[in-house]
Amino acid sequence: MRLLREARLRAPELEPADWATGEVYALAALQGRVVVLDFFSYADPEGVEALAAMHTLSDHYREAGVVVVGVHVPAYEFEKPIPAARQEMWRLGIPYPVALDATYEVFRAYESRNLPARFVIDADGYVRGWHHGPGGLQDIESAVRALVREKKKDRPLPPPLDPREWPAGVGLQWHATPEIRFGTRLAGFGPPDLEGELVDGQTRDFAEFPEMRAQGAAYLEGKWTVHPDRIVSENDEGGIEIVFEGTSVAAVLSPEDPDAEDLPQVEIALDGAAPDAGAGADLEDHGGRAVVPISRGRLFHLVSAAEFGIHNLSLRVKGRGASVHLLHFGTAPVPEEL
Repeated sequence: MRLLREARLRAPELEPADWATGEVYALAALQGRVVVLDFFSYADPEGVEALAAMHTLSDHYREAGVVVVGVHVPAYEFEKPIPAARQEMWRLGIPYPVALDATYEVFRAYESRNLPARFVIDADGYVRGWHHGPGGLQDIESAVRALVREKKKDRPLPPPLDPREWPAGVGLQWHATPEIRFGTRLAGFGPPDLEGELVDGQTRDFAEFPEMRAQGAAYLEGKWTVHPDRIVSENDEGGIEIVFEGTSVAAVLSPEDPDAEDLPQVEIALDGAAPDAGAGADLEDHGGRAVVPISRGRLFHLVSAAEFGIHNLSLRVKGRGASVHLLHFGTAPVPEEL
């Protein structure tokens, strides 16, 4: 991240479809304060992972006149309804104002290219720095400190945050399996020997899993319909298996019909057994089975804090209409002494 030395670009006013709390906020009312805009999707693992750090940043620098404002930008159709977005903002426990940009007006006004994205606005209302994509949070803090001191050199500042307050990604990290995105638009899945082109709306019947599987590829079992940003189960039972390298797994899942009487669920196994110590926060214990009920679309944490290494992940999908959008694999710091 680089900081503009001079104020050149007036920050566009925030005119979202709505606000998470219903209370309207305006940048014009925040003149005299340094503002951090955090653009994120509640179904984006990188953006959600950084929310705790943004909360810490907000608390740490509040007395110094710093305000954090979230801007929720839907990455998937199920994020667009205002009630759904409000429910997730409440579930995630975000304490600062969040604009619900369901129509992408704010996203376009700031000419943001991807998610997450963060913009730092000085006390006079000018955009002075920005960062697109994951990471960069320590640079955001440095920019905040510089802009507070620029406005009032004698204003007391708290000490910089401990680097451990920032999410994984700071310092040397192990290389985890890249994210797998499902759908014809993304086409980041399927066994290496998948035959034929994937067409939107096409239903394909995938055979049983082979004994030998390539690392980092998602193998399917059963009937699945492919759409631009997801695959949808068409059997009463189907499966996905991946050999991955990492410590954690998060998935973006949604029900194709949220009003269906019988909603689908996914049973999780890690290395042949239900996760125990490494169980994700969203798993439920159903008589020794690790299960995720898919009642609405969101990001689900399936595996957490497993030892970094190569693992086999099995997703047994129970019920038709389970939409799988994305699988994200977490990493871990490289220890100082190997």
